[in-house]
Amino acid sequence: GGKSTLIQSILSPQSLLLRNEVIKSRAVILEENITKWGGANVIITNNDPVDFARIGNFFDSIVIDAPCSGSGLFRRDPGAIEEWSEQNVQHCSQRQQRIISDVLPAIKKNGILIYSTCSYSEQENEDILDWIINELALESVRLEVPSEWNITETNSAKEGAFGYRFWPDKIKGEGFFMACLRKTEGNENSEKQFRKSRIEKLNKFEEAIAKPWLNNESDIQLFKLGDSILAMPAGLEQALQEIMAASLYIRLAGVRIGK
Repeated sequence: GGKSTLIQSILSPQSLLLRNEVIKSRAVILEENITKWGGANVIITNNDPVDFARIGNFFDSIVIDAPCSGSGLFRRDPGAIEEWSEQNVQHCSQRQQRIISDVLPAIKKNGILIYSTCSYSEQENEDILDWIINELALESVRLEVPSEWNITETNSAKEGAFGYRFWPDKIKGEGFFMACLRKTEGNENSEKQFRKSRIEKLNKFEEAIAKPWLNNESDIQLFKLGDSILAMPAGLEQALQEIMAASLYIRLAGVRIGK
């Protein structure tokens, strides 16, 4: 949840952060850390990336923290050296392409894709950027990076796409790669019409118990998910309805204030 809490810290309270974790055990840890962080404008899901195609042209931006061969972690984790192989690099490259192509329909036209790995391999980094541009018609976005940060700008071999490498001998951290791309096709709004998802509201007895815990009652939407009473900013109700209507598995939405 490190990247999620960082993103939540810089988003406006009226923006929504949806954080998806494919692996159930990791989703539990993610939920714990997001809960400790205390952000109300967060939804946590546990889905395969392809499930998000059901909610097309929805997100302004998607960050893909892609599974990778882990070579950027060699200094911190000696075990990562033993697990690394050229075959694993190839396998990870294929998984990365599948994840990107599966989730791309969920980004709006002119929306931003942030792609990142903790790998040194060009096959998992710059080569992936070339594939994205050639196969998916996204365009590379160059970032303004202060020189004192010691981040190394690179260019992919075929398309000259901009990537950013974080070398552990130059920064305070482990090996890392990221790039920014813009979606040029699609639509700016969702085309699909879902069966309207009815958010389960609290009854009067439950409201009488829950509302005294709220500082600004008019700014908060209370609803039930399973046996939990949850609170989210009122302006995010429509987004929550769309996500529920797309039948995505929601682990947590907002702040759990009671059960």
